[in-house]
Amino acid sequence: MAIGFVSRYGPDPLSVRCRQGLRRAYALAGDSVDVWVTMRIRNAGAQEAAALEALQRRSSDIWEEFREQLAAHPDAIEFPQRFIDNGWTRVATVGDETPVGFTVVIPGQAGTHELDGLFVEPDHMRRGIGRALVEDACERARRGGAHRLEVTVGPAQPFYEKLGFVVVEKVQTRFAPAMRMRREV
Repeated sequence: MAIGFVSRYGPDPLSVRCRQGLRRAYALAGDSVDVWVTMRIRNAGAQEAAALEALQRRSSDIWEEFREQLAAHPDAIEFPQRFIDNGWTRVATVGDETPVGFTVVIPGQAGTHELDGLFVEPDHMRRGIGRALVEDACERARRGGAHRLEVTVGPAQPFYEKLGFVVVEKVQTRFAPAMRMRREV
């Protein structure tokens, strides 16, 4: 099987990890599969707020323990246009420029930026897109003068631990207890 992956990061460990993820995804095919995937991470366009909110809803629905609460409180998934207007939102696309994931990084105080959102289309999960978006978020935070990136997480805690985030404290969110995590950038 030959799998190629091109990212804006070039031939670094990130793109190697993405290739490994694609190999796992396509190993199920059983036959020889030649696939070249180009992932692009770009700033969100002003017209994409509704599409990103819908992507956020689909991504959030994978957590069965929160489906009922999110359905009862649709405002919890609202995506503010200002996140795009302020340049805080980056979008991952594969192929035809359709968004398959996005992050929101909000500049903060004292050298800390907030990873306010990371969402990936469910059928594109476990292919390296979330990892690439987090690496992009860390680089943006660093370039913005931050020394660390923080995020509040629930069931996705193991994903963030794999990416070098450490637990700082336990916090209460609107729906459930969560962990506040930090990564030096």
